[in-house]
Amino acid sequence: MAVLATLEQAQVLPPEGTREANRIVKSVIQFQSVFSRSIDPSVQDFVRRAVRSKHGEHATDILVQFRSSGWTPEILEALADADLRTPVDELQSLATGLGQFNVSVEDFKRFMQLVRDGEQALASRGQNFQEVYASHRNTMPGAAVR
Repeated sequence: MAVLATLEQAQVLPPEGTREANRIVKSVIQFQSVFSRSIDPSVQDFVRRAVRSKHGEHATDILVQFRSSGWTPEILEALADADLRTPVDELQSLATGLGQFNVSVEDFKRFMQLVRDGEQALASRGQNFQEVYASHRNTMPGAAVR
């Protein structure tokens, strides 16, 4: 998965095979489902507001692409930014919707911190998160049809 490959290249993932690494793999998979398929109004409102805040008029197109093709760097960055600026009590309102996918607000915060850490680590080496992600995404099976 391109998200994990990008975070691995950024060297922000815990050692493979550890409990924490397994939790992160689960989070990457589950949160894609949460934000693309959940019918929970608080979850859908959160992702819409996050993307709209970061990408303005392009939000609808970005959300459509995400729902049809999976994670994009634009979605990841928008959610990571929203995590930082959203009050804790508002994030807690996501708990029911997240719980339906067996993840928690704490899992979300941990995943978004990894995204931010990955962005910073790559930037410190003169690399861009979106470009690194796109490079990994293009090597994934089925990339030609996306």
